[in-house]
Amino acid sequence: MKQRLSLWLLINFQLLAITGCYFHRPMVYKPDIVLKKDGQPCISIPMSETRFHGNRQFEIIMIEVVHEGIRPNWVKYYYNLPQKYYIQAQACLHFDYYFQNNVFYTIDFVSTVNGSKKVRNQEQKTWAREFRIKKDTDGTVKLLLDLDAREDK
Repeated sequence: MKQRLSLWLLINFQLLAITGCYFHRPMVYKPDIVLKKDGQPCISIPMSETRFHGNRQFEIIMIEVVHEGIRPNWVKYYYNLPQKYYIQAQACLHFDYYFQNNVFYTIDFVSTVNGSKKVRNQEQKTWAREFRIKKDTDGTVKLLLDLDAREDK
């Protein structure tokens, strides 16, 4: 009986994998984040996204800033505005938001390649990252990313 159940599970899993009928989580990419001289983060699309297309521009569709444990603090949708928001790789995204020190943030945004006719699926990418700008008692400021930002509370 046990072998029969195992065989049944194996066959069904293979069928699901072959036909593509399985739960697919969309891929989430990690943007680059560095601190600027003013202590605010520079969040950008990595240069690796321009591979084979050196001057590629990206259209930003949406940006969101989330404080830990609080609903989104700031959200901006660009897809329905008359003026589109375009950016080059490694250029800082513009946030109308002041990031505070010693606060855990999650940022996410959606981009597509400028001029792409496949805006809704293949060329659209979701970017997300967690970070904290840590200011020590001696005034030293450093950027903590991902698990480091989460663990340093």
